[in-house]
Amino acid sequence: MFKRNVTVSNSHQLSGKDVKKLTRDVKEQFPFLSTSKEKIIPNKTEVLVSKMTNKTVVYTVAGDPVFFEYEGRLYPTVYTLWRFPKMLRTLYTHSEVSPKIVGGADLMLPGVIVPEEGLGEDFEVGDYSTISIPENDQPFAVGFMQTDSESIRANGLKGRGIKLLHHYPDALWMLGSKKTPNAGFKPNRIYPLEVEEEPAGEEDAVARKLEEVSLESSSASAPGEKTASMDELIDLAFLKALHVRVKDEDLPMDSSAFYSNCMLPSRPRGVDLDFKQSGYKKLSKLIKKMEKRGLIAAKQSKKDDRIMSVNRQHEVYLAFGEELANEVEEDDAPPGETTSLPSKGKQIEVFEVYKSASNLRAVFGQVAIANKDTLFSAEEIYGALLRYAQQEQLSEPQDNATLKLDKLLKSGLYGKKEGVDVGTAVQAKDVYKRLLSKMQLYHKVVCVENGSQVEVVRKGAIKNIHVLAEDRHAGRKFITRVTQLESFAIDPQDFATTLQRLFKCSSTVQKLPGKFETGKEVSFQGNLLQDICKYLEFECGIHPKFIEKTSKMR
Repeated sequence: MFKRNVTVSNSHQLSGKDVKKLTRDVKEQFPFLSTSKEKIIPNKTEVLVSKMTNKTVVYTVAGDPVFFEYEGRLYPTVYTLWRFPKMLRTLYTHSEVSPKIVGGADLMLPGVIVPEEGLGEDFEVGDYSTISIPENDQPFAVGFMQTDSESIRANGLKGRGIKLLHHYPDALWMLGSKKTPNAGFKPNRIYPLEVEEEPAGEEDAVARKLEEVSLESSSASAPGEKTASMDELIDLAFLKALHVRVKDEDLPMDSSAFYSNCMLPSRPRGVDLDFKQSGYKKLSKLIKKMEKRGLIAAKQSKKDDRIMSVNRQHEVYLAFGEELANEVEEDDAPPGETTSLPSKGKQIEVFEVYKSASNLRAVFGQVAIANKDTLFSAEEIYGALLRYAQQEQLSEPQDNATLKLDKLLKSGLYGKKEGVDVGTAVQAKDVYKRLLSKMQLYHKVVCVENGSQVEVVRKGAIKNIHVLAEDRHAGRKFITRVTQLESFAIDPQDFATTLQRLFKCSSTVQKLPGKFETGKEVSFQGNLLQDICKYLEFECGIHPKFIEKTSKMR
């Protein structure tokens, strides 16, 4: 119900009178809380009420959503259930079934574990129920029954059991502190506490395999933990880049382009890859060693090494791929959804991509001809140009530095007065630069958070986020404005709600002035210039070069 596209439409603080009414309603609907010494809503506590885009109402206390209202009924969130795990009836299921539940599926009766004492007291259709596993009794989902006790006694465990409304780790859970009750709670499965939280067997074998064929070279590494750690980080970023960001059609690729466009986005967030602190010392030695181990084929040159191909049958490549697949959990991704990449925290990467002009689509082959909206990276454009030159016999097999112009390249890239004609030999880099200048520039923003990936593609260069702080009343009143959040797939209303709670200030969201302007401006009370810039960088994963800050303080 609270899928990732569910957002806050508006929110405000609940009045004292409404807080008392909410407290009464909670005690009436959940008698267990009336006898508890711990109060779910302490006295004189601020309660934030938010209306969601899925037509539910969420009540937040101390930064965590505690209840939500659906079709006139209150339901506890997982944050409340972790404080009061016995407040509602619980049905148990297998740990192996939990991936489907945390993926949003309803609990079917065949997946219910019946204890020796039975299912307990009788229940009716519509009664509250939570879901747990026997070896970890903290609830991880809540909903209502879709059958009753009599039907189960008559027909057995067949059909639907619980209609799921909210579960860990859905969008409602993400509105809070994102904490978990114990180490058994993982984003893709709930594990028993009595045994190891990660599945044994195949993954352990992969781990041992990786250890045996570790890329870390003790002879090349200088003594000390810092160097060994940096070698490991560089190796992992290299392998992940080969899996996630390098496709066979992208090759050959310059090593400098591979490092900046593939390795750096593949490193763990907040980590800098410093070759001087590693046993490799420089990028060219990394490329040479990976080629020696058989992972890649490279062409050495004085200017810039080039990666020609990737050995995707190498034992290290395959072992790392299995480990990466276990993190991605492709098999558990719901049909029709984009398979997400593993991630720790939130990362935002910006890529420049290009759309071909109509008279040059033949350079890119059937892909561009069949779909005129296909977008290409700069590396893909260069690779397509070289392939086109080889197919049309415009270059020598062993020399891609120069190529001869054919009618298509001559008419599309060169003017009549430039002194070139069909058959003229020119530098491939010059043709590439001209081809790039004829392409329509787009930008792609890739946001990865908690394993889910969102992509936003827009025409033109990306617009930087603007943060402006100004003095409105001679040093007694300040306001901070933020614009262009949409460029980085950030919803202005969500941003306003989160920072309003974080900095305990008022906020407003309004459309930017201008007939053709579609963006929104978020305004905060107070001078939050530095605070917001730090939040954008460290919490939203936006590089400082995309953040423009202006101070108009007197």
